[in-house]
Amino acid sequence: MTQDHFPQTQYTRIDGLLALGESGRGQLNSLLMSLYGEPLKVYFLGSSARALGEPDEIVHGFLADRLGRGEYIAQWRSSGLQLRRWLMNGLCLYLRELQKRERRRQGRELNDDALTFSGDPEREADRAYVVAVVQEAVRRAGEDCEARGLGRHWHAFRRRYYDGLSAREVGAEIGCTPEEADVMVRSAKRRFRAALTDLLAIDAQADGSSPGKGPGSTGGADLDGTIRELLEALGT
Repeated sequence: MTQDHFPQTQYTRIDGLLALGESGRGQLNSLLMSLYGEPLKVYFLGSSARALGEPDEIVHGFLADRLGRGEYIAQWRSSGLQLRRWLMNGLCLYLRELQKRERRRQGRELNDDALTFSGDPEREADRAYVVAVVQEAVRRAGEDCEARGLGRHWHAFRRRYYDGLSAREVGAEIGCTPEEADVMVRSAKRRFRAALTDLLAIDAQADGSSPGKGPGSTGGADLDGTIRELLEALGT
């Protein structure tokens, strides 16, 4: 993955959706929920504001509110932050707004109590992000393989990387030689890598640089090892 691939992918996807108006914002909301919904819910549940409502409602409300502001994505791009960091920061501000609104509704004094967190919610949110990205990449790559008539290739890939079978074992299971099984696995792996790259690009730093090392990063890493590590994060 080259650095200039990240801004091109994320800007094309996000700008294309925003250009559609209200329907595009709805689609962007759904896309961000699929990747960041669980991480943001984990982050919310680690905060002192967790009594404000159900995690799904809070996160949906936050994304709908912020994406409804035309300048929100532009502000992210100028921030230099990865998108998930930008969203976590934004969620903090949103929770403060909800707290003030609730105090006002109850007729209480509008003090400025700091939002506090228990444990390490950022780290937990990062873990949830890795799982969400893998799940979405697996879903997209699997659908792509099925649509192309490569269902056996996808099965071979999952057995090779998720279940840890050798090429010989995979070949014996699906009725082909180890060499043929290896070719099938590589074909499916290319589709998984493309899906994973596309999804990671969305989270790239707003200045266009790659995420570097950390949860969800594949830059410079051995792809085989990365695929195994990410698939193992699914835990199923």
